Amino acid sequence: MNRRYSHVVSLFGLTLIVLGFFAFNVEAQFDPNQCNKEENEADCRARLDEINKEINVINSGIQLEDQNQAKIGQEINKLTGEIKKTSTEIKKKVSLIQGIKNDIVDKENSLEDLNDKLRREKESLEKILRKRYELEDATLFEYLLTGEQLSEFYEDVPAFSYVQSSLSDSFQIIDDLKVQIYGQKSELEKKREEEDAARYSLQVEQQKIETQKKERDQALAVSEQTEASLASLRAVREQEAAQIRNKLFELRDIAGGGIPFGQAYEYAKEASNKTGVRPAFILAILEQESNLGKNVGTCNRTTNEPIWSDIMPGPTSGSWRDDQTIYKALVNKLGLPLVGTPLSCPIKVNGTYSGWGGAMGPSQFIPTTWQSYESRIGKAVGVNVPSPWNARHAIFATALYVSDLGAGAQTYTAEREAACRYYSGRGCSDPAVKNAFYGNGVMERAIRIQANIDLID
Repeated sequence: MNRRYSHVVSLFGLTLIVLGFFAFNVEAQFDPNQCNKEENEADCRARLDEINKEINVINSGIQLEDQNQAKIGQEINKLTGEIKKTSTEIKKKVSLIQGIKNDIVDKENSLEDLNDKLRREKESLEKILRKRYELEDATLFEYLLTGEQLSEFYEDVPAFSYVQSSLSDSFQIIDDLKVQIYGQKSELEKKREEEDAARYSLQVEQQKIETQKKERDQALAVSEQTEASLASLRAVREQEAAQIRNKLFELRDIAGGGIPFGQAYEYAKEASNKTGVRPAFILAILEQESNLGKNVGTCNRTTNEPIWSDIMPGPTSGSWRDDQTIYKALVNKLGLPLVGTPLSCPIKVNGTYSGWGGAMGPSQFIPTTWQSYESRIGKAVGVNVPSPWNARHAIFATALYVSDLGAGAQTYTAEREAACRYYSGRGCSDPAVKNAFYGNGVMERAIRIQANIDLID
């Protein structure tokens, strides 16, 4: 095995062992429903601690795979570059070899032309020699009998000799050229063989690099699959942990219904990041108001109960608030029914409703206040028309409101004062309003919720 990759294999092996261990234990998953009795609380907290440790190990495995993938990715990029470089060199060799082959063909054609010229001149010499031999063999008397002039007889002899000598010289020149061209052709063939050998070596090297890249591609795919399996297992563990947290908080009378505490806490953290108000304080307000959405009002649910027009001040009620008009416009935009959407009832005194009701959703905003914050809430949660009955929107509404009341300072005094103003619009020490009980109650809840958040986080 290539030593460069042995460490990656060992890391894969370690990760797969961890993955196999946790995957085996998924079947023996803890039942979160056991966390609904105080005698099981210790077991539930122990299991939650165990799950958190498992999640930490899984996260380490995922981090390890991320590092592996980064390293393998670098190796793949390097090999890809080498393959591209080698391919370019091979193409150059192929082009060079083809050029040499063309030169060899040119040399062969030149030799063929010289051979043709040599053949033609040899034929010419053969004719000349045959004619000369005929002259040499004939007697003067025989030649005279042909009717030729004697002067012509003597004139032909040196001419034949000159042509014969010239052809002999031409033969030597042609032979010299042939030797030269044969030498050039041999050199070209030798160079072609060398370039062929170099090309073959490049092709062999490229094949090796491609094999290495294929191995790296496979290793990357294995790592990605391993990471995906670890992420899937983490999701299972996180879901189990969230269920146990919710049950533990329900056991401590923190969640109690409406919005699962785990979900409410996530929304509160998100709102805290934008407003600076502590999540525990936000949740304490919501618990005080509606037990985290469990008690959002019993009016306006049916026509047999006091409905919106009975419990809200309207344009003719003599109040500075016109909640009726705002409420009608809001439910119309949200597509909710006028009657059937729960609202808080007025306070009962001696069995009779007194004052105004109509507070909406988990945060118990009255329509007039909701309208004044509507655009800010919508911008914070990313919608055009926020809903007071939507858990996330309601939690952001509370965070924005108490932030404006000074709760972002995160001091006991600031938060208690904000809680009193949330309840009645006046401070805790206002002698005209006895609302300190509300601020005290919220702060007690906040202490308890924060302790549980610290335990879980």
